[in-house]
Amino acid sequence: MFDERHPQYQTHVLRKRTVWVVPVVLGDRIPRQDRGEEEREEWARTMMILFVPWRSPADMKRPNETWRAAFDRQQDMIRPAHHEIMRNMNVLSECRDARDEVNHVLR
Repeated sequence: MFDERHPQYQTHVLRKRTVWVVPVVLGDRIPRQDRGEEEREEWARTMMILFVPWRSPADMKRPNETWRAAFDRQQDMIRPAHHEIMRNMNVLSECRDARDEVNHVLR
C-alpha cells in the first residue's frame, strides 16, 4: 500500500508482480567492494538499493551513517539467496574488470 502521504495514495495501488523482472543498474559497471573505501561505499549503497526493503532513502541509512555501516547493520534483512546473488554480481564484476585489463594490455 502507498503511504497516506504519497501523492498517488488515492489513485494508485501496489501489486506483486506475477512475472519476474531483472533490475538494471545504470552506469559503467557495478561497484566493487574490494577497490578502496569510496568504491566500497558505492557498492554498499547499490546493494542496499537492490536488496533491502525501503520506501525512502531515510529508511536505508541514518543521517551520519556511512553506507557501509548501514549495510553491515542491516545484513540480516537480506535473504541468503540474495547474498548469493550479490556474490555472483561481485564475481561478474571481477571477471569483467580482468577482461578489460587484459584487453588493455593486448592493445
